[in-house]
Amino acid sequence: MCTLSYIPISDQDFILTTNRDEDPNRVAFSPQKYLHDGIELFYPKDSKAKGSWIISNCIDTCLCLLNGAFDKHQRQPYYRQSRGLILLDFFKFSGLNDFIENYQFEGIEAFTMIVVENKSAIQITELIWDEKKLHVRELLSNEAHFWSSTTLYTKEMKLEREQWFRHWLNNETQLNQDTIIRFHKTGGSGNMEYGLFMNRRNLVRTVSITQIIGSEQGHVLKYLNLSDEEVCKTR
Repeated sequence: MCTLSYIPISDQDFILTTNRDEDPNRVAFSPQKYLHDGIELFYPKDSKAKGSWIISNCIDTCLCLLNGAFDKHQRQPYYRQSRGLILLDFFKFSGLNDFIENYQFEGIEAFTMIVVENKSAIQITELIWDEKKLHVRELLSNEAHFWSSTTLYTKEMKLEREQWFRHWLNNETQLNQDTIIRFHKTGGSGNMEYGLFMNRRNLVRTVSITQIIGSEQGHVLKYLNLSDEEVCKTR
């Protein structure tokens, strides 16, 4: 929920990878299949709010949420629900446009949400809610993209992280799920404050990496619990 990369592999194939930077005491359950209003959804579940930061229907739609919008915001004393529940709410709507037009964003803390759909073709949409307005932008699916959470990383940190990503991307000869996870473990290596594998005095640290491998055949979800290096695959 704090670092996200999207990398196209072919016209129909992509890999979405996210690092969760969180209080290590805030436990998450490994990905499982859950049934919501008759729809099968696969995701790791946050034990506190019961939502998630990444979710897939393992067919043609996956979502990832990062905390914060454009700038670091002042938290309000009350929000009507956890941001992690938005991903579950998304699948109650007929599609992306219905969600954008009819979802009640008011009363939810600032967030950035990436929607990747690979139906007839891959489509990537970035939704940014700044607690006042929803900003929607469609991104090129044949280009790689990288995001860092505004709540944990300053503009300068985000810029340097983006530079690490572009440098790695330009020099990596084999783009696949293993090399991408390796980058998500080692990018900015040695920088505990804002490297991709970060640890700020064990108050906030990278606790897991989740990856979705998307193709015409559907999605495979891979989950790496960095506390014990447990690997879980779900399809």
